[in-house]
Amino acid sequence: MPATKEKTQARKGTTVDATVVRVVDGDTIRVKVQGAEESLRILSLDTEESNAGSPKPVSPWGKQAKKEAEKLFKLGDKVKLEFPGDEIVEECMQKYRGNYGRLLVFVYLDDGTDFQEHMIEKGFSPYFMKYGYATLPDNHERYMQAEKEAQIANRGIWNQIEVNGSAVRNYAALGVWWYLRAEIIQNYRRFKQENEGASVFNTRLDYEKVLELAKKEEEATIFTELRNPKRVAGNSMLIGIGSVEKPFSIFIPKVDEAAGEKIMSLITNRYISTDEEHPRRSYAYVKGKLSIYRDKPQIIVTNVKQIMDLPQLD
Repeated sequence: MPATKEKTQARKGTTVDATVVRVVDGDTIRVKVQGAEESLRILSLDTEESNAGSPKPVSPWGKQAKKEAEKLFKLGDKVKLEFPGDEIVEECMQKYRGNYGRLLVFVYLDDGTDFQEHMIEKGFSPYFMKYGYATLPDNHERYMQAEKEAQIANRGIWNQIEVNGSAVRNYAALGVWWYLRAEIIQNYRRFKQENEGASVFNTRLDYEKVLELAKKEEEATIFTELRNPKRVAGNSMLIGIGSVEKPFSIFIPKVDEAAGEKIMSLITNRYISTDEEHPRRSYAYVKGKLSIYRDKPQIIVTNVKQIMDLPQLD
């Protein structure tokens, strides 16, 4: 009798039930979950804006995306939230939060409809991978296919003139940049799976560990996005890469001297992207001694060799 291969069960994230409070935007809703009202940053989506106040412009299609979300999410509706990891609910509620404290989740309607897949397939959003592919492989495959279907049909954001009257965003350029970033992030995920004991950390997902090492002033390698450098104390540079709830910074002293100039040239030319028309790698591994400055963890970079494309195992 020929051997048969068992079908591998798709990896799932931790789930929790929630109740819809209101729709904020095409990719943001508020829900009641675990006894508290929370704002959700729905993963894998980036709809156009319906409200002013964002760097992105408000568009007609952004308003339509909000209407679509309002059609699907009514006050009091039951929804299922799925976190991108499989930790216990309490840990997920702490660990998976974005820049503004919003929960990072996938959302499913009460009938099981995947909201992300629906919005991508209908052309309300690209498959948003700027911060990595969907961590659940089954979701990733479905979102890739949904985006392809929308592109084949020339639907929604893929037909900017029809839905907005003009090209509001350059999705072709954005897609190339996001893909580059997603592949770099995917390489980091693979490295972590294959080297569980390595002292390489993500400031968001491993924040408590980073904080612990900083208090002990120990060496580590940090995988991080590099963006928005700001000059401080006259001749130094500070890159704030954490969130409000999980602050972290890279401090580069004496940027007007030879060593500092080399560091800034590398960061500017190789990593920091000003916009989608001028993409860079965005992510790097930064190695050095962690410390605490004003109650926040930081790493000081004094040598260009501390910034790497790939981690180095000791």
